[in-house]
Amino acid sequence: MKKNLLFVAVFIAAIFASSANAQTVATFDDLSLPVDSFWNGSDMSGGFNNGNAHFSNTYNSQYSSWGGFAYSSKMDSLTPGFGNMYSSANGEGYNGSATYALGFVSAYSGPTSITLTGSAKGKIVDGFYINNNTFAYQSMLNGDAYAKKFTSHDTDWFMLRTYGYMNGVMTDSVDFYLADFRFADSSKAYIVKAWTWVDLSTMGNVDSLSFAMSSSDNGNYGMNTPAYFCMDNFTTKDGVGFAENKLENKVCLYPNPVHNSINLDLGMTTANQLMIYDANGRLVYENANITSQMKIKVSPLNNGLYYFQIITDNGVISKKFIKN
Repeated sequence: MKKNLLFVAVFIAAIFASSANAQTVATFDDLSLPVDSFWNGSDMSGGFNNGNAHFSNTYNSQYSSWGGFAYSSKMDSLTPGFGNMYSSANGEGYNGSATYALGFVSAYSGPTSITLTGSAKGKIVDGFYINNNTFAYQSMLNGDAYAKKFTSHDTDWFMLRTYGYMNGVMTDSVDFYLADFRFADSSKAYIVKAWTWVDLSTMGNVDSLSFAMSSSDNGNYGMNTPAYFCMDNFTTKDGVGFAENKLENKVCLYPNPVHNSINLDLGMTTANQLMIYDANGRLVYENANITSQMKIKVSPLNNGLYYFQIITDNGVISKKFIKN
């Protein structure tokens, strides 16, 4: 399933890249970081720029602590504990890259946020690849002095919520579960250890993003699960937000929420392929035989949030719906 998800994610990325809609990708590989090292804001610069985005950082020199975003080329996927907060769960960036970003959502520092810059400001953000970091992954896998081992018995979970903003007003939010043990079938429980695409295009035109994390494991001082996540290939659209919205407005999806079957009306839009993903980025439906009006049976799906990706001759249309 992981190989299939990776193939689909790469395929969609290739479709985006080959379309007329220009993109800028923050890969973090050009940040001049030595091998097996990290930057955490100790230079007091307040953040860093990459692609068409500014990544916030707050550094406390008194306690040598940071919040917001850092970036890293650390490769230790095995050592547990706080001392290994800068490594990704699989020891590398997306697609084997050397450098990636880290997000730390701390209640004791500034916001964990991204501000779009240049031609991407006020446009659609396609999304980014996400992974756990080693500290959080090992903590959930085995437990530690502060946090519990995740179990299906306790229906544990760990989630990142991304908020989109335009002129200070929230447009939408997208949830991604970095671990989920809530399934009736315990064999489906997982802790993310592979880079997985998070689609943010459904949030519409934005000029900034902010991030929050939550977990089933909480104590007197808040969340016990280490509040870290890894990010790579943060992808923005440049100068096409309005045109893309016009394309999406030509496609209707109803009823929403839906229980049994959902109707897709493409109007005059020609589609080549249709995929549905769950909130964790897993492919749950695919169809290459597309007609202008379709009824798609969704009753077998679990209740929750789902995303349509519709590949057309003029670009990719993203729609979301709720199955109840």
